[in-house]
Amino acid sequence: MSAHALLDQARADGLELQPNGDKLRLRGPADVVARWKPRIAASKPEIMAALSPIPDDLEQLIARAGAFWEYSPDDYDLIRAAARRDPNGLRLSLETDVFRQNYHQLKESQ
Repeated sequence: MSAHALLDQARADGLELQPNGDKLRLRGPADVVARWKPRIAASKPEIMAALSPIPDDLEQLIARAGAFWEYSPDDYDLIRAAARRDPNGLRLSLETDVFRQNYHQLKESQ
């Protein structure tokens, strides 16, 4: 299960998750926290990455590339994880890809 799916389920169950430095704070009813704590701990690196913000301009590049290449939900999870690890490297890669898309579309229209 992807980190985003796990977060969605935990939130639907009443759990609040907040990153706090390298720790993850869980809040909610005691029974919910106790039930989710082991599952969250097992996926902590992926969950921390999923909770890290991605700059808007990079998210727009991801969306444009995803629409063009028809990303699956798992593809989006992978590319967003890459965006959190190396946002500048991914931005450069996606900007190059978008340039190529535009170039090919221009050539096809001529």
